[in-house]
Formats: sequence, C-alpha cells, structure tokens
Amino acid sequence: MKLLKEPLVHFLLIGVALFVLFDVVGSEDAAYDSKVIVVDRDALLTFVQFRTRAFEPRVAAERLDALTPAELERMIDDYVREEALHREALALGMDENDYVIKRRLIQSIEFITNGFVTAATEVSEADLEEYFEANASNYYIAPYATFTHVYFNADNRSREEATSLADAKLAELNEQRVQFSDAPRHGERFPYFVNYVEREPTFVASHFGEPMAEAVFELEPGDRWHGPFQSAYGVHLVMLTRKQEGRLPELDEVVESVRVDAEREAVDEQQDRAIRAIVDTYEVRRDLVAPAEATESP
Repeated sequence: MKLLKEPLVHFLLIGVALFVLFDVVGSEDAAYDSKVIVVDRDALLTFVQFRTRAFEPRVAAERLDALTPAELERMIDDYVREEALHREALALGMDENDYVIKRRLIQSIEFITNGFVTAATEVSEADLEEYFEANASNYYIAPYATFTHVYFNADNRSREEATSLADAKLAELNEQRVQFSDAPRHGERFPYFVNYVEREPTFVASHFGEPMAEAVFELEPGDRWHGPFQSAYGVHLVMLTRKQEGRLPELDEVVESVRVDAEREAVDEQQDRAIRAIVDTYEVRRDLVAPAEATESP
C-alpha cells in the first residue's frame, strides 16, 4: 500500500509501536510486584512529559532539574498517587469494557500521532499560495466606517419634534463647522456610543437598525454633518470621517493567519492518512447478522 511506503508513516508507526511497547513493559513490571512503586528519574521525566502534553525529553529534563526540593516532593507525591490509583483500577478490572477508558486511550494515541505529524509537516511558500487561492474568501476584510453622531430622543417627545430639532441642529453644526471631537457637546445621551471607530455594518446595525446602517455606509467621508437619520431610539445627525469598502486582501496582508490555517489543515490531513495507515494494518471481519437471524434454520 502506498501509504505504508511513506517515511512519515514509518516514523509514526515506529513511534506508536514504541509507545505501546513502553505501556506493555510498564504493565509487566507493575505485575511483577504490584505493590512496589519505583520513583526514578526516567519515571519522573515521563510523568512530566505526559502532564505537560509535550513529548520533549530535553525540555522535561530542564523542568525537572529546575524544581525546588519542595516542588520535587509534590511531584513525587502526585506521581505515586496517580500510579497507585492506576494499579488499583487495573487490579479491579476497571479497564475492561470501559468506554471512557477506551476513548482516553484512543485520544492518547491521536495526541501522539499529532505530535509526530506536526514535527514532520512543513508548509512551503507554494503550498501557502495554493491554500490562500483556494480559501481567499475566508480572509475577506469586511467594510467598516468611522463616524460620530448627535442624537435626539424620540421617547420623551414625538418623532416629528425630534426630527425638527435635528433639522435645526444640522444647520448649526455645518455653519459652525463643528468637528468630530465636539459631537458629545451636542444633542442628547445615546444608549450606546457617540463615536464609532472602524465599525462593521453588522455592528452599526445592531445599534441603529439596518436602514440607518445602510444609509451611513452610503455617505462619503468628509467634515460635513448629514441627516436626519431615523433609528428605533430617535433621530440622528452623522459625520462620517472614514470608510473602507469590503475587499479580499493580498496574501502578504494576512500571511500569518494563512500560514497557521494551512499548517493546521496539512497536519490534519497527514494525521488522517497516518491513522488510516495504522487501521489498514488490521484485518476487519464483518459479522452483522442479527442474533435472531443467526439462530433460524434455513
């Protein structure tokens, strides 16, 4: 089979085999004298690596050597407690037909295969460009706008009156060339914000409603006030100072995000292939005949 000829799969199978062998040998040693727990450096190094979920012996050794005497004693206590409870569970046969334990063992193998695959997987620049071209829509940069507004409440007065106040204020704001930063000095207190900086349409609509959000994004940036605009809360005058249309970015703008996603996908694909190679080493025999059917005579 082609997969079994690939170096990565060989590397992975050897790694998993060593892990299984370590587990078997460990079990045999425990069975030899199940009431003796040997705490040595190798045992603690393995314990550190499983606890940190990072199978790097050098790093584990550095962490172990950096422990204070008190921290070392706590680690030994944790190791002995875990080992004792594990052996008691095995002695009681709790590992047999326990689906939770089965799932944990499967997850352990999947975690180890992921570690091997991650270490052996590289994404080239060509792979990066190919991935980006195939998934460019995932990196779409939504439109956004920067604006401020002056608000007139329509709860404590009629909407017509609020609109009249806004009309009069609009003329005043433009005649006096009131700036973006001076907006809070005019109008009334709004339930949300006065200034909206680089906000997307969905966010603006959540505060002002779809109709007003659409109207705001149709404005041209500048130093003039526009309106009145209607929202569920009342009437608004708006100064839009910046607007960015939605667009698909160039690769160099989002290269780090693309690299992370491309590497994740490559690792997932390689892990799936490697696990399939492991599964393919087993013979599968199907016996799906229902018990009632199996006992019926022809």
